[in-house]
Amino acid sequence: MNWLSAWFNSKNFNTHFIGAAVFGIAGIVALDPQVQAFVKQLCGTHAGLATEIIAACIIVAKYSKSSSPAGTVANSKAILRNTATAPTAAEVDAATTK
Repeated sequence: MNWLSAWFNSKNFNTHFIGAAVFGIAGIVALDPQVQAFVKQLCGTHAGLATEIIAACIIVAKYSKSSSPAGTVANSKAILRNTATAPTAAEVDAATTK
């Protein structure tokens, strides 16, 4: 679960909001029979709606920019990983502020 926490910490507000909303809505749907009935009726009427909502959330979460210091460092490591003049991991860690 550390990787999930690190990934969320590297993302911006949109991703945090989507994550909180998904977990909140999932909790409400799991606990309230009236909401379960509404979701079943809604998905029965609009079969592709759930897939489209999930796809939109995944796209926003995946492609949202990393605005935290951890995200910036992770992005720079990913960019420099495959270049001929890439600094070593020790050089990057030495230049990284904690």
